[in-house]
Amino acid sequence: MRRYLHTTIKMTFALVITTIIAQALNMEYAITAGILAVLFIQPTRQDSYMNALKQIAGGLLAIGLSTVFFVVLGYHIWVFFLLAFFFIASSFALRISVGIVPSLVLVSHLLIEGAFTWSMLVNAILLIGVSAIVAMVLNATYPLNTYKYLSGYINRIDELLKRDVVLASEALSALERKEQYLKRHTENREQLVRVLREAELTDKDLLFDKNHRHMAYLRMRHAQMKRVERLFDLMQKLEKHHPYADILANYIQELAEDIGKTDKATPQLEKLHALRESFRKKPLPENREAFETRAILFQTMFEIESFLQEKIRFHQNHPTLQ
Repeated sequence: MRRYLHTTIKMTFALVITTIIAQALNMEYAITAGILAVLFIQPTRQDSYMNALKQIAGGLLAIGLSTVFFVVLGYHIWVFFLLAFFFIASSFALRISVGIVPSLVLVSHLLIEGAFTWSMLVNAILLIGVSAIVAMVLNATYPLNTYKYLSGYINRIDELLKRDVVLASEALSALERKEQYLKRHTENREQLVRVLREAELTDKDLLFDKNHRHMAYLRMRHAQMKRVERLFDLMQKLEKHHPYADILANYIQELAEDIGKTDKATPQLEKLHALRESFRKKPLPENREAFETRAILFQTMFEIESFLQEKIRFHQNHPTLQ
């Protein structure tokens, strides 16, 4: 909702400012310049600049082709239709189809003129240039608290993941209610995906941050959530309670408390290795059922290890979020 509100405000400003400038320059079809500026504005800065480049390329291509077609074949409606066919095909081939409609509007101005004049040609180019400049300047200067919002998304996802890891711990201790815990996990996962999508749009407002460490952090958490999902899958295979499950559940509970921006995954991984080694030194299972249960619990520990390694790799690649 916030993003659409900001986009609406930017589009309105672009329309008004561009139209006023075009009128001040005594340009023909000044309102068209304002409309073109609106089309240059997209929900994110990156999309806006990419869209602008494609529309400018499409506009210049259309003006060039129309000049040749109209001068050679005459200013007739059938020539316009023929030109439109070649221009649309070329736009798709060059992957600049986003500029088809505004470009054809510009070409229609040349058709209405009915004769070649340098003034109309220059006017068409200025319509593109002025609208693009205003839209890009507005996009670059419009205040957006991008890093603040990304930090907010990080806090929300950390809280979701922490809640989900606690659920995994509780589910391991109370296998009779594992279906209920699985349902709550699914809800958490869906919330996380929604937050991640919002964050991806916000990240596109960063034009000069090539590191994108905030998004790397969020994607790391998404990968960890998939590991938690795997834990729940393994729990579905557990049919009877085992003493090791309580020990592992306590470890997972402690792990949840350490979820945050700093690297607490490394010491937690050491604890996990020590715990796994202690399990290995225990006597072998006495029956098939106990053997299968312990095998699943060992698989669970390997999934937790992968969970922790996701965080460790992030800190290796991005020592700080600041």
